[in-house]
Amino acid sequence: MSFILQDPDLGSTDFTVQRTVYRRRAGQSVPTTQTHAATGCIHPGTPEMIQLLPEEEKHETFIAIYTDFRLTTGENFGGATFTAPDRVLWQDQTWRVVRVKSWQQFNYVQALATLMSEESSASS
Repeated sequence: MSFILQDPDLGSTDFTVQRTVYRRRAGQSVPTTQTHAATGCIHPGTPEMIQLLPEEEKHETFIAIYTDFRLTTGENFGGATFTAPDRVLWQDQTWRVVRVKSWQQFNYVQALATLMSEESSASS
């Protein structure tokens, strides 16, 4: 699948992933943001895909991302560390990952991401 995910004729594009990791220290959550370069195919979400979104996200603008980068909707490791949903920076906009379907046997993930408003992406 990697050759398909890197084919510009099929929509391959470069994008940036911001992953925020929170660590608990002295009763406080301390964020650290990591930035990663990624490549994949990004397309507008289809009407069928909207049914896969959480109810509160169904009226948002969204995209489908196919990539070999392991995107996440956030993880709680049950201890002192947890992550927020990944943010995808693409075409001068910020998208928040809201759903991830892993296709490990083919070495890629399909993610749905909603467009973040300017005030919510600036405040977090």
